[in-house]
This record gives sequence, C-alpha cells and structure tokens, in this order.
Amino acid sequence: MRVLVSVTAALLGVVTVAACGDGGGSAANAGPTGSGGATAAASASGDPALNALLPAAIRKSGVVKLATDAEYPPCESVEGGAKTMVGYEPDLWNAMAAKLGIRVDATSITFDSLIPGVQSGRYDMAMECISDNTEREKQVTFVDNAYATGAVYTLESDTKVTSDPLSLCGLSTGTQQGLDLAEQIDTTFNPHCTKAGKPAISVHKFPTANAALLALYSGRVDFVLNDYAAADALKKAAPKPIRMVTNPLLQKYYNGMIFKKDATQLQQAFLGALKAVIASGEYATIMKKWDLDDLQLTEPGINLAASSPIPTPTP
Repeated sequence: MRVLVSVTAALLGVVTVAACGDGGGSAANAGPTGSGGATAAASASGDPALNALLPAAIRKSGVVKLATDAEYPPCESVEGGAKTMVGYEPDLWNAMAAKLGIRVDATSITFDSLIPGVQSGRYDMAMECISDNTEREKQVTFVDNAYATGAVYTLESDTKVTSDPLSLCGLSTGTQQGLDLAEQIDTTFNPHCTKAGKPAISVHKFPTANAALLALYSGRVDFVLNDYAAADALKKAAPKPIRMVTNPLLQKYYNGMIFKKDATQLQQAFLGALKAVIASGEYATIMKKWDLDDLQLTEPGINLAASSPIPTPTP
C-alpha cells in the first residue's frame, strides 16, 4: 500500500519532481529546520549518545541521503516555486535529524525506485509513507513510525458506493501499480464478492497515483482506494466534488522508513531518534499538525509487519 493520496500537481499549482526508474531524480532538499536547503548546517543540539549510534561515515559527513517521492500530501509534497518539501514526514525526518545532530539531504524520485535506490546504496534511507509488509521486509528493513489505513473515494454524484463492501462488486477501480491496495481487491474484496454470488471488481492499474485519480475524475473508473487521512487534501484538489467512504475490509498497516538490510547501525540510530522525538512530545505535535492523531504509533519498532502483525479484516 503506497499511502497517502497523490494530488494532481496541476490542480495544486505546485511543481512536482519525479525521476526515471533508475532511481535518479531532481533534488528537493530539506535541512533540519524543514525550510529546505541542502547546505543547512547540522544541528548543534543533537544528542551525543544518539549521534554515537550512527555509522562513522555519516557522523563524519553530518549528512544522511534520503529518497522520497514528494507527491503525496500529507506525507510529503512540494510547496511553491522554491520546491520546499512539506508534510508530516519532512517534519519527522528533520526532528529525528536534529536529535542525531545531522541534516537530511532529501531527493524526490519515483516511488518504484525507492527500494532499489536504498538496496543499491545510492540512498541511505527512504521515507514516503511506505507500508511495511513481509514481502518488502525481504528486500529492506523497516523502522515503523505510524499507522495507515485506506478509504474508498468516488465522485459525489455516484451513489452506488456505500460502506457495505458488497456495493463495490461489479464496479471498476483504479490503482497505482505496486500498491498493497490493489492486492486487497484480489485477496479480500473479490473473494467476498464471489462468495456472495456477485461479479468481481475490475482493477485498472496506472503508472502513477495521479493517473488513477484522473481516471476517477473523468469517469473511467468508479472508485479509487487511497488513504483516508488525505481526504481534505484530495477534496481540495479534485476538479469535481468527491466523497470518501470508509470500508471495514480495508487493512490497517504500519508505515515506516526503509534502510538497507545490513545497515543495522543506521537503523538503530533512527529508531533511537524516533523514540526520542516521541518522548519529547514533538511526534504528537507533528501528527496533530497534519491531522493524523489517529495514526500515531507510540511504540515504534523494526519490521513490525512480521514481529507484531495487524490482524487482517475478514468478511
């Protein structure tokens, strides 16, 4: 599940930054203050004990290279002509960096390049509301920092969709390629439809979440699945009135930051920094700022999808 919602850039009037599948991309850097600027000085108020957990190379440089895909408010998006990244994750990574006494050099690339970029060592880590699951844990290590769950979005004029999962049977949905949300259609929703003697949901996959949303706006699909926390941003950006419908079959997930599997020092350093940000109250402030109070994960951990799985909803 790639959470949260992608808002069409042209509608928001912002400049988005994307990249080719090889993991390259345009830079949109964020220093410890979250105000942008790759040359910002490292925090002088970092915790020496946390800083000591970092790998020697990062302690020496004072910089961690982070990849994201800055098209998904309220996770992260690009604001204004200065290409400043804003969102709950930039606020969070800057708060953690301040605890560690380093700065974050954040670069926006395509979503499907994030895991390969971390695996190859091109980036030290990635954050983009990436949901933790056991298949991804085979490729990278997660340090989980929040919860996420989905919702159904449809045009306000479309009355077919209700909170009853069976109301989706026989309809069409649009999803971005590679999302866990699309898997839920196959593993949970369509078996529920079949059991009830109703036609399956047809899934149309698009290269970007923006393309899936445009398919909804144009009437090519009946609904899209995306995160419920982004409802306000999506409604403001939509060219037609839309509505959000909760659904009891949508899975709850952990969201996390990802690291190369053997980067254990860096994982522990950021886990320690995250716990410090939670203990200081900064975490709660950040989540409240972005209207994500209900998604707070106050007991973070490593690879929680495997070690502390969230039960799967059943019909």
